[in-house]
Amino acid sequence: MKNQTTIYYVFCEKENCSCKEYKIFQRELADKILAHGFQEQFGVTFTRELVKMGVHGKPYWAGADQIYFNISNTKGAVVCALSEQEVGIDVECKRKTSISLLRKCCEDTELRYILGKEYDSSQKEAFEMEIMQERFVQLWTLKESYLKMTGEGMYFPIRDVVFSIEQSAQGTEITCNQPGIFVQNHFGEYWISLCMQKNASVLWQELSFETL
Repeated sequence: MKNQTTIYYVFCEKENCSCKEYKIFQRELADKILAHGFQEQFGVTFTRELVKMGVHGKPYWAGADQIYFNISNTKGAVVCALSEQEVGIDVECKRKTSISLLRKCCEDTELRYILGKEYDSSQKEAFEMEIMQERFVQLWTLKESYLKMTGEGMYFPIRDVVFSIEQSAQGTEITCNQPGIFVQNHFGEYWISLCMQKNASVLWQELSFETL
């Protein structure tokens, strides 16, 4: 389908296995998702042998078709984005953070968004638990999606990717000081963020183990 980016996601809670076994399980699951998506969206058979690495380690499809993909995983979830343009995808679940980490990753306006304009230090613990972690992960996944789209990763300072998130009657408006189109969604404790080079329709598709 032309001018469409599809986000496939699978929730996969960790069962009784080691960390190494779980990582292998998630890698194999990602390949199954890609195989499903390549066939469904492009009518192409996915083969791991045609996946190569870019200069900074971003995987790309070396087949003749103009197919771009990106993968992300975290505890309990694997996400893949498929498109006809460069894309970056990131998924994270809410987790604890610290002010020192926030200052390393975020610009002042982002800190105000995370900590809140009415932030009261006497309520620090409650705020961190209910709001700060949520907003930090929301911003973090957006930043990661941009760095993964460009393929620069750690070679580009994450603090230099600055976002503004505003709520309006039309919904959530995301703007960034770097070029790109940003879309994100929230599923329980998980945030999934997508970055594309140019505008396109975005289809969200949850897959089950039975589908794969």
